[in-house]
Amino acid sequence: MTRTPEVTGWPLFRIREGIMIQLVGFTYPLYIKWFKQGRPAWQKSSAELMAYPDGTLGKTLGHFLQRNEIHLIPKLENHDVFHVLLDYDTHAVAESQMQFCLIGNGKRSLYAIGTAVVASFTFPEYWGSFRRAYRRGKELRRFYRWYFEYLLDEPIEEMKAFIAKKPSAYYKSIF
Repeated sequence: MTRTPEVTGWPLFRIREGIMIQLVGFTYPLYIKWFKQGRPAWQKSSAELMAYPDGTLGKTLGHFLQRNEIHLIPKLENHDVFHVLLDYDTHAVAESQMQFCLIGNGKRSLYAIGTAVVASFTFPEYWGSFRRAYRRGKELRRFYRWYFEYLLDEPIEEMKAFIAKKPSAYYKSIF
């Protein structure tokens, strides 16, 4: 999670944001330990992702990781895929918006709900955007449980269209 590019003018924004970043940094290893025990880590590296053809989920994910100077966290790889599919940035407010979107999509993990609750109190000036993200998630096709390691060859734009319930010639024969 990175710092939000703009400051809202609300009091102590950078301090509130710093608290949120510290909370995430402290809690995600505990979340992996307690709630992701049975989930296997992907068997892919950033270099392998960059080897996928242009326009695929794998290559787009590789570019996302490079651009943000981050790496896949074992057992939390889907989180970065959500960023790519939903076009949310990695800063504190966008991370929170993404969690609201995922909750709207049906995800009910303790971590998503906890992040949403903390973000609601930490960033009250963004309540409107959180509500819009939640509504967006409700309108999307349910995708939060997909196992994306097996979908890295899929065309990213077709996946986004399919998730958004838009017409897709690519997936028409499948669904």
